Amino acid sequence: MNLVLLCDFDGTITTVDTAELILSRFAEGEWRTFDRQFENGGLTLEDCLNKEFALVRVSKQDIIDELKNIEFRPGFEQLVRYCRENHIPFVIVSAGLDFVVEHFLKLRGWKQLVETFMGKTETTPNGIKFTFPERYDKTSANFKQDFVRQWKSRGKEVIFIGDGSGDYDAAREADIAFAIKDSKLAELCAKHKIHCRSITDFLGVIETLRRT
Repeated sequence: MNLVLLCDFDGTITTVDTAELILSRFAEGEWRTFDRQFENGGLTLEDCLNKEFALVRVSKQDIIDELKNIEFRPGFEQLVRYCRENHIPFVIVSAGLDFVVEHFLKLRGWKQLVETFMGKTETTPNGIKFTFPERYDKTSANFKQDFVRQWKSRGKEVIFIGDGSGDYDAAREADIAFAIKDSKLAELCAKHKIHCRSITDFLGVIETLRRT
């Protein structure tokens, strides 16, 4: 199959947005102001995240401990294994905290089954700082859309799965897009007439792959 599957983490693989949960719990300031600026086009995704997480000044362990009861969307492991068996690259494309994603991949035994593409974080006295991947195409709205463009330039058909406003540019660039039902991404795709298939779990993605 000439496919690649790119999937968001927060609110997509997990049933809640872990980054938003951490900001709500630990941010020392009004982080939602930056969210609004991003959604109104006043900030890039990357700048928004750096401004928000500069307000978080706790240890990595405090953050991991806060997320101990996080649940995963049904069908994720089946999808990962289906991709593995059929030689379809599966890449988690996340704007969240890299050490959180890595923690859960190791915890669930998924570390060797998927790749990751995300910003690298540094915990400093002035909060958490992100360094994001260099862009392949300088006109890309953000690193997620840019990664879709990279794969398409290699002749791959790109499937993208997400849930948030930060996933919109990647979803509209992808060949096939899935949005978590009733999510911000689903709302934006409907508003802008972008074809996006609604899902509540990952089993529907497997069915699409079988027909592709």
